[in-house]
Amino acid sequence: MNYVTLLLAYRYIRGTAYDNTISWMVRICFLAIMIGSFALTLVHAIMHGYEQEIHKKMQGIHAQIIIRSSDALNVAAITDHIDIHFPAVVAVSPSLSEYAIVRTAHQEIAPTVILLKGIIPDLEQQTTCLEQKIISAPTPRLSNCIHGTTVLIGHGLAQQLMVSVGDPLELLYSQDNQSRSKRITMDNAPIIVGGIFKTGIDEFDTSVIYCSYQLIQQLFPDTEVSTMNIKLAPHSDEQRVIHDLQEALHVNVYSWKDLYPALVSALKLEKYAMFLILLLITLVASLNMVSLLFMYITQKRTDIALLYTLGATHAMIMSIFIYIGMCIACTACVSGIALAWIACHILNNYPFIELPDAYYVTHLPAIMDWPLVVLVFCAVMALSLCATAIIAYKTKNIRIAQVLKFEG
Repeated sequence: MNYVTLLLAYRYIRGTAYDNTISWMVRICFLAIMIGSFALTLVHAIMHGYEQEIHKKMQGIHAQIIIRSSDALNVAAITDHIDIHFPAVVAVSPSLSEYAIVRTAHQEIAPTVILLKGIIPDLEQQTTCLEQKIISAPTPRLSNCIHGTTVLIGHGLAQQLMVSVGDPLELLYSQDNQSRSKRITMDNAPIIVGGIFKTGIDEFDTSVIYCSYQLIQQLFPDTEVSTMNIKLAPHSDEQRVIHDLQEALHVNVYSWKDLYPALVSALKLEKYAMFLILLLITLVASLNMVSLLFMYITQKRTDIALLYTLGATHAMIMSIFIYIGMCIACTACVSGIALAWIACHILNNYPFIELPDAYYVTHLPAIMDWPLVVLVFCAVMALSLCATAIIAYKTKNIRIAQVLKFEG
């Protein structure tokens, strides 16, 4: 590194305080890059936070990986095989599903068709976040809400049936062996509301009841396990595990994201599109550096000519102005990222911006991480470097003899 060029760049930057025009141009350039970096970082953090919150909400009712087959699954054999050959899998839980009708003692309330899901609470809480969705229960634990004839129902369904925790309900169900007869007889079974959960997704909150594994086997003895839930260790390669499971088990294995392909793709597209648009705005802000350095080079034409006569090379002259531009850009970019971090902290700790229910989240989330900070910093610095290098290259066109003769 040439310390002479660094010293000259430092002296030129200090000298801007004595030139009103250049001083204002430096401030404008600094503010433009700082605002661009701030907007780029904050918007990307908000989009990233919104994506993570939507993923968390959607996955809260689903497992990370789902195994499903049209035939019965051998739960014990599959679990043993996964424990031996798939160390990335940390939990496995089976589930049973059947359709039924639920009604209350109030005759004016119409019965509702629901999906009855039989689970093992101790295993289910290891693979899904269902326990964290419980909003009303004497003890908000999955094992206390689901046992025997005690069930867990959705918030929307509880409102439709006008029931609360501890109220009795009646299940109407039909055995599969009656499906070929012309007349279907509905059996009934009493159940008790042990807890109420809320996911924010209407299809679950209004039409799903979770019961114990033993209860659904008692009501539907012919029902066999066709679904298993899997949770992976943090930072595991999800797609790799899915591929290996499909190859080993020869069943349908998919991620929870495959249940919402349009939503997942839209969130990813919005994040990348917004980042690109704001990056173009930051590019426009970086182009202010061209105007600043052009004025600087025009003002320092005599100094540049003298440096050439003293033996300075074109690369040394270019590096002086590149250092000036990058110093301003770096300071402005760091300031913008710092302001964005403060704004994210305020949004997360003081959620004063509320969102309607259509957005699945109650407030505006913002999550910043180191890859985001590094990406924004590198992008802004790369744009600023291109802008400064282009104009600094123009110093090669300065005619030394003419400048020394008429301006020296």
